[in-house]
Amino acid sequence: MSSGLQIGIMDLMNHLIGALDAPFAGAVVFGVHFDGHLVVEALLVAVIVFLLFQKSYQPQKRPLTRKEIDQLCDEWVPEPLHPAITKEMEIEPPVLESDAGPRTIVSGKEVINLASANYLGLIGHGKITEACDEALKKYGVGSCGPRGFYGTIDVHLDCEARISKFLGTPDSILYSYGLATTSSVIPAFCKRGDIIIADEGVHWGIQNGLFLSRSIVKLFKHNDMKALENILEEIALEDKRVKKVLNRRFIVVEAIYQNSGQLVPLDEIISLKEKYKFRVLVDESNSFGVLGKTGRGLTEHYGIPVYTVIQSRIQLVYVLWS
Repeated sequence: MSSGLQIGIMDLMNHLIGALDAPFAGAVVFGVHFDGHLVVEALLVAVIVFLLFQKSYQPQKRPLTRKEIDQLCDEWVPEPLHPAITKEMEIEPPVLESDAGPRTIVSGKEVINLASANYLGLIGHGKITEACDEALKKYGVGSCGPRGFYGTIDVHLDCEARISKFLGTPDSILYSYGLATTSSVIPAFCKRGDIIIADEGVHWGIQNGLFLSRSIVKLFKHNDMKALENILEEIALEDKRVKKVLNRRFIVVEAIYQNSGQLVPLDEIISLKEKYKFRVLVDESNSFGVLGKTGRGLTEHYGIPVYTVIQSRIQLVYVLWS
């Protein structure tokens, strides 16, 4: 069809040129011989120029009338926020009917609880329950929130003093939410241009903190000290090759990795950080109360002074459930 159309257009052009050749036969202007071809081409150029200088068509804009708005609202049908509920979806959720201890009652049946991190089994412990009752009677209960919004009360300061005394640190800061700690502490220590070397197996809270810090982040193979040393050596060689501005440098690891359950070799990391002049930031959420002779965590487990590392987060809910 397209080839037939092209032939038809060519025939029309030939007829038009033939018709214009006769009137202009032998016509000469300024020494230039005119024929039908030149006339047709001149007409095409004139039409193209005319179209280029034409203003584009724009429909007249006017505000909708009240009647049109009401009509559009009446015709609008919102899409459902969820699919239609089927019979398979109408399932009664399991109901917890006791403390979430090692053994608990769910929908009237005793089951083994494998869904919590209650490592020391302190949920439902008489002493903790009694302390909770006394706190509720004194302070009441309400919505949880950061201390910056709801204020610091005496139990916050008392808990911070007890934690720092127990760990042997100058002070401690109590956060309302464990994951918010690493997401806040890492950006507080590290800024743009600083260097962070982190284990590729760290949990989401640390990953978020690394992103928010805007630092130069390098990941080493999970719990592989040789891979960590290779990165440290590369950075040391780069420092010798190019003189750079002084920056802060951290190695970020977990004491017990939440995603794998593996124990970090802190003694090897301390040796590497001393050799390459890095600081070490350790998340002890899963080791506090579990490792060490008195439950002080990874540093006590390895017999390393606590001041040699920065303990970024100790999530009390994992071990104390307080």
